This record gives sequence, structure tokens and C-alpha cells, in this order.
Amino acid sequence: MHSKSVNLKKAKAEKAVVLRCLNRTSFLWQPSCPYDSSQSQPLLPLALAFSDTSPVVSWSSHSSSTLNALPSKVSDSYSLLDAILSSSDICGHDAIVLVDQPEVLHASDLRSLPSNTHLARSLSSSPSSRQFPYVPNHAPIDVSALLESAATRCDSRFVSFAPGQGGVSLSGDAKHVVSLNFPPLAGMAQERKDAMLKHDALLSTELAALAAMFPNHLIIYTGSSSPSFAKRAAPITGTFRNSTATGGILAHYQLLTPGIITTLLVTLFVLVPVVMVGINALASIQSPMRNEIPKSFDAAEKKNQ
Repeated sequence: MHSKSVNLKKAKAEKAVVLRCLNRTSFLWQPSCPYDSSQSQPLLPLALAFSDTSPVVSWSSHSSSTLNALPSKVSDSYSLLDAILSSSDICGHDAIVLVDQPEVLHASDLRSLPSNTHLARSLSSSPSSRQFPYVPNHAPIDVSALLESAATRCDSRFVSFAPGQGGVSLSGDAKHVVSLNFPPLAGMAQERKDAMLKHDALLSTELAALAAMFPNHLIIYTGSSSPSFAKRAAPITGTFRNSTATGGILAHYQLLTPGIITTLLVTLFVLVPVVMVGINALASIQSPMRNEIPKSFDAAEKKNQ
């Protein structure tokens, strides 16, 4: 009993430390939190991703009234992205960069990153940053349409490419709206963590080049939901009709399929005749009587002799 009481108190104390380390609007770990450097992740991951949600994080190189004015709670991903990209102050940035991790990005994927990664360091050191860990995805988002609309309004050039892709020309003489498209995450927890570390390394390289060309920039990191993925993940809804069967069972079900008909024909016209012929052949077999008495044998005559 004493051991259980000690373990319970220890667990409560560890949970209290974890809760202090998490901000009310933040889900990434702070440098002062308990941290296991050998595993490169927090010792006590407190929350996992919720279904049909994705994180949205954003930061800027300069103080941004757009980010500072965002509410603490949002209804869905589209309204949040639209609030950022349609802000009246958004055009003051030299570059707006949206990092899209499509389909299956969860808050736990970001939380698994160590504190020395580019994403964690950018959020902790930027003048303005906001973190929304569990933003509902009610419908697929056309990210390109939102970015093109912002580019048109800000008289900027819209560019979309994958990290590491060559042949993309950017000019520091004009404002840009950039879409960085990462491949979807797949696999179990460790595989996703390894993929996130590789993506963070690519992201660090790309953002360093963009920051050198566009000093005043705003970054949005999110996981969009493509139409194909939303169609696969959509729950089955509707009602089932419980109608009274009319016309007999044959009106609703097919009892005699081609396979069943073929089996019946083979059984009746092949197997049954073969079995009957075999039975008749076995029945016609006669064995000779070895000790059969000859017809000319007379027992009385044999006795008199």
C-alpha cells in the first residue's frame, strides 16, 4: 500500500510539472520542461491528436498585428487560414509562406520534435507566433485558392513548389506568396517522427533561403485535407430502410448463381452416374465356393463302404 501511495504521488507531481510546461495556447515543449535527450522527445507526452483535427502554427520575423489579433479559439481550419490571409495587415510582409503537410498531420507529430529543431526554435524566438494544436477539419480546404486570392490582393507573385525542388526562381524585388508542399506522412509513430525530422531539415534550408531574400516574412505551418482524403475518411451516414419483403425471397436474393448451377449439373450428370456404376459393379462380383459338395456325392453310400 505504501508503494502504491508513493507512485501515485509521484505521478501527480510529474503531471503537475507537465501542465506547467504547456502554455494555454501552446502545445510545443518549452526548454525548461523535463526532456529526455536520448529519445529526443518529452518524457510525458500529455495529449494525442484528436480525430479530424490538424495543428496550425504561425510565426513572423517582425511583430505582426495579424497574428496578435487572432482569437484563442477557432471553429475550423478554413476560417483560421482565411482570417490570416485576408487580414488588412498581411500585405505588409515581403513574403507569406504557407508550409503544407497534407492529409494526416497531427499535434503529436509536432510535439515529438525536439526543442532544437528549426520549427521549435522559430516559434520560441519569433516576435509574434500563434499555436493552435487541434483545429477541426470540417471540409477539404483549397489552399491554393486562398493563397492566390491573397497574392492578387497584395499584388504579389504566387509560387508553389516542393522543398528541394530545383528550377524555382524568386526575386527579392517583388512580394511573394509561397506554398511549400511536403509529402504526406505515413507509418507508425517512429516512422512519422523520422519523417518529421527530415521534413524539418528541409524546411530549415528552404526558410533560411527565403528569409535571406525576404527579411519581413510570415510563416504558416499546417496540415490541409485534400478532397480524396476527406472522401476516404468521411464517416458513413444515413438511415437504413426496413421495408417489408414482397414478391417472395427470389425477388430480393439470387439463390441460383452460375457457380451453384454448374455444381448441380456436374453432381447429377457426372458424379451420381459414376457412383451408381461403381455400386453395380461391386454388387455383381461373385466369389467361388471352395468347399462346395459335388452333386454326385452320396453320404449313405459312402457310409456303407
